[in-house]
Amino acid sequence: MSAQAKQSRMVFGEIASTGVARGTAVVCGCAAGGRAPRRQIDAEEVFEEIRRLDAAIAIVERDLLKVQESVQREIGKQEAGIFEAQILLLHDTAFLEEVRTRCTLDHLNVEAAVDEAVEKLTSVFARLEDPYFRERAADLRDIGKRLLDALAQGREPGIPNFPDDAILVTTELLPSVLAQLKGLKVRGLIAEQGGQTAHATILARAQSLPFLVQVSGATEKISSGDHLIVDGLAGRAFINPSPATRHEYDRLEADLQAHQTALKDLIDLPAESRDDVSIKLCANIGKVADATAAATLNADGVGLYRTEFIFLAQDHFPSEEEQYRMYLAAAERLKPREVVIRVLDTGSDKLLPYFPLPREANPSLGCRGLRLLLAHPHILRAQLRAILRLSATHSVSILLPMVGGVEDVRAAKEILESVKTDLAAEKQRFCSRISMGAMIETPAAAIMTERLAKEVDFFSIGTNDLVQYLLTTDRSSGNVSSYYEPLHPAVLTMLAAVALAAKAAGKSFSVCGEMAGNPAYTALLLGLGFRNFSVNPGDLLGVKNAIRSTHMRDAEQLAARLLHLSTVREIKDRLHEANARSHPAEDPKNREEQTHGIAY
Repeated sequence: MSAQAKQSRMVFGEIASTGVARGTAVVCGCAAGGRAPRRQIDAEEVFEEIRRLDAAIAIVERDLLKVQESVQREIGKQEAGIFEAQILLLHDTAFLEEVRTRCTLDHLNVEAAVDEAVEKLTSVFARLEDPYFRERAADLRDIGKRLLDALAQGREPGIPNFPDDAILVTTELLPSVLAQLKGLKVRGLIAEQGGQTAHATILARAQSLPFLVQVSGATEKISSGDHLIVDGLAGRAFINPSPATRHEYDRLEADLQAHQTALKDLIDLPAESRDDVSIKLCANIGKVADATAAATLNADGVGLYRTEFIFLAQDHFPSEEEQYRMYLAAAERLKPREVVIRVLDTGSDKLLPYFPLPREANPSLGCRGLRLLLAHPHILRAQLRAILRLSATHSVSILLPMVGGVEDVRAAKEILESVKTDLAAEKQRFCSRISMGAMIETPAAAIMTERLAKEVDFFSIGTNDLVQYLLTTDRSSGNVSSYYEPLHPAVLTMLAAVALAAKAAGKSFSVCGEMAGNPAYTALLLGLGFRNFSVNPGDLLGVKNAIRSTHMRDAEQLAARLLHLSTVREIKDRLHEANARSHPAEDPKNREEQTHGIAY
């Protein structure tokens, strides 16, 4: 039966990498491995099994170094760092100790020991609250599969032969598999598992491959040879689409190409509304490569430097000097523009392998962010010393994460003043008037904005955590993620209140998080009073386009109308109508409902 004659269907997923792809399905179990052989070994065999493990580790490390070199050459240095992280994981003490213990104490052969150690540790990752850390389980499975391949005298995970227009469909896309796809004519990706911060997602974005994750039952609903359209703009895929659907996507792809060309013309234009209101449009960064991208796209500065990525790349707490050099490298890319550096945001749901913390029943409500730093002030002091030293030559500010109240801020300020005293005694140069800000990402901090304004110089509103805590829902949980609604009336009311309080206190305030980076929300946020945005580098031009398409009076009237509505559905409908009137078909990416009527 031809693809055209097969029944047309549609599946839904989460957008990991944007774009539209069309091609032929290749269903692949390339993430799955056969069951590792299991047998009991005698005591005298333990040494030989450990020797085989060490030999397999050497083989896998050699192969990963080759992949790293290839990815750096063909994709980029930042993406190659993913495989450096995998090498660190390959030598992770907890992982290897788990394997060796199962060999020596349980008398298991090394293949079974690796298999069981991976299963145990990935289940630990799966219980973590933070999606970034939870998605490291894929890297551990990747390492485990590579070790088993090496123990079986194999090499790279097997992938099938692809047609020239392949769409890969799999249960889970491992970084090592995706690295092999470079040079093959793969147009898009669909996976049943995965997330926004998974390393496979990062590689897919770097290669501009449309990618849907969390597509339930994809490998059962899709067969090799099916014709697919992957819509990485609306989060859906069409299986054997009708002629009408194919025609609609012909038009859409032409619109996308025209839109992307138009966005490039915005790089050197200011971020200002149609009635000439200037907006500060900054970038969120976590690595030096992000700072380079932000500078290339002419960002107004860095509104959020997530320093935890520096800590994650180490197997120890980075020293003051190591931190200083990393912050300096990022600030140099954007000089003389300001870089707002958020001190370490880690805790019981964001674990560092070299910083053991007690297990908590409810990690997201536990000791994390500023609370944790105040409990371990030596970590905060080293970070503040590095930032203060940088302030002598570059425009930088300090941002405190997960602020709970005035007491937290005052305690941090005392440590800052103590560090200044130490640096002055050491004759180290620094800016004595360096600004310190607070993140508003808990309901307590939002309610206390007016009082916190007396303690800090500026605010950054982190919408991701604020929405999550305000609505008591985990956006990464399949059970309650549907309750995570940025357009909930309570969220809009709180954002408006925070903006009003900060403005009344004469403090600058910015908005970051997914809401800030979504052009569909730009006019609403402008209407709520926000004049400072910080978004991921990839979202800069789209948000700038939305700003330049908005009249401030219209934005304020829109916000006022939406604040009087009582349900999410009402707010979504009104916002969609307003965006359609203001920017009719201007941005093909702003099109969640645009293909609702497609016949499929």
